[in-house]
Amino acid sequence: MKSLSDTRSARERAGSLLRRLPGAGLASEGLQRIERGILQQLKQRMDRLEPQGSVSVLAVAMRSVADRSNGFNPANSLQDLLARSSEQGRDEAQAAFCDQVIASLLPDHARILSALADGSAYPLIHVLAGSRIGLTAEPMVECVSNVGRNAGVQWPEATHVYLAQLRAHGVIETGPEDPDRRVQYEMLETEQVVRDSLSRLQKAGMKGHIVRRTVMLSALGRSLWEAGRISEDITGSFADLAG
Repeated sequence: MKSLSDTRSARERAGSLLRRLPGAGLASEGLQRIERGILQQLKQRMDRLEPQGSVSVLAVAMRSVADRSNGFNPANSLQDLLARSSEQGRDEAQAAFCDQVIASLLPDHARILSALADGSAYPLIHVLAGSRIGLTAEPMVECVSNVGRNAGVQWPEATHVYLAQLRAHGVIETGPEDPDRRVQYEMLETEQVVRDSLSRLQKAGMKGHIVRRTVMLSALGRSLWEAGRISEDITGSFADLAG
């Protein structure tokens, strides 16, 4: 069986031979013109149906065609981003950020954001690994919280992963421990992921440290939520489902 590299090499040789055939360049240019013409006609039809300012799949496809015909490369892409950055304002930059973050979210992420959207803070704990003499402390498992279950996520065991991902986007943040939630913290410390982490540390001759915190939307997260125009009715429906 031919390897992937052999197949690619054969395809490249075939392409090279075709390009040397008489009229091959004209044929390639003709096909590109036809492709652009078809996409342009479709785009004009879709533009009449789409709201002003929306970005269609066809527009992206047309850009892809142009990129291929112009010899797309990473340098061109970076230069395009820099050129667009000099033209966009604050609102456009914020909208681009929100689009990127929302495109990366899962349904369970959205439920967690919904639970935090009213300004609520939930208990959260980290498990740190340290030596017996306590000179070092490295994260073993982070962001264990009951916000996932309260929000009605479909995979509650992954809540600490969801929260870590949201934190990486900067849309949630942690605050100090809430002394009024002592019982909730104690319940979190019995979670399987916490017990497993502490057990592994003990077997490795290390000491586990539990750090209590709270989790809430960050200022960036509130901006994201407001930009999404999520109504109180939708937020309430999530709360009803979670209950």
